[in-house]
Amino acid sequence: MPGDGDWRKYNEALVRRRELDIDPSVLEDWGRELRRANGGKVGEPYHYPESFIGLLAFVRLLFHMP
Repeated sequence: MPGDGDWRKYNEALVRRRELDIDPSVLEDWGRELRRANGGKVGEPYHYPESFIGLLAFVRLLFHMP
């Protein structure tokens, strides 16, 4: 438990504990990853890269979503 005057720092630490840092490379490499996955593919092309699906799975588990 923090002492007097430390409550602001303690509260900020609690808030930061729930922050989610998303790697921007998921968005930067989106097109390149899709071109690689769809190269030579027959049928409907993929619309979402595998890294994005992994990010969604991580968020789902992190927030205990069904």
